Amino acid sequence: MEEIDEVDRRILEILQHDGRITNADLADRIGLTPAPTLARVKKLEAAGYIKRFAAILDQARLGLPVTVFVSIILESHRLKNTREFQKAMLAVPEVLECHHIAGDEDFLLKVVANSPADFEQFVLGKLARMGGIEKVKSIFVLSSSKQETAIPVREAAEE
Repeated sequence: MEEIDEVDRRILEILQHDGRITNADLADRIGLTPAPTLARVKKLEAAGYIKRFAAILDQARLGLPVTVFVSIILESHRLKNTREFQKAMLAVPEVLECHHIAGDEDFLLKVVANSPADFEQFVLGKLARMGGIEKVKSIFVLSSSKQETAIPVREAAEE
């Protein structure tokens, strides 16, 4: 992947915190004119530094106040089983994140639900019916003191 400079890093920092900023305002903040600013943003998108733009929603206001981290141990560690599980998780809207992990467990999921009973239905109605799962361990989030979506661009780039 091609190297990014300090101006590109600044663009990434700003866009992470305000994806709706106008190109003109972004240009003002980085000290360039709008045309080269837009060209830089397009270049960062094309190079894969910017995956997509999205709104961050309030899950509680949308009726999904429960967050559960779920660790999964598969019955078999064959590549086919791993790929099938990953593919199945892509189709489950309650699963916000699916990570293939190292350690005692095989996968770590971040799941949202509207109640513990709703989560139970997710486990019984979706996970249990999937097959190939040896063990499911659930960790309910009581509160969250930090939830960040921004990646520390400067620190990561300077290491």
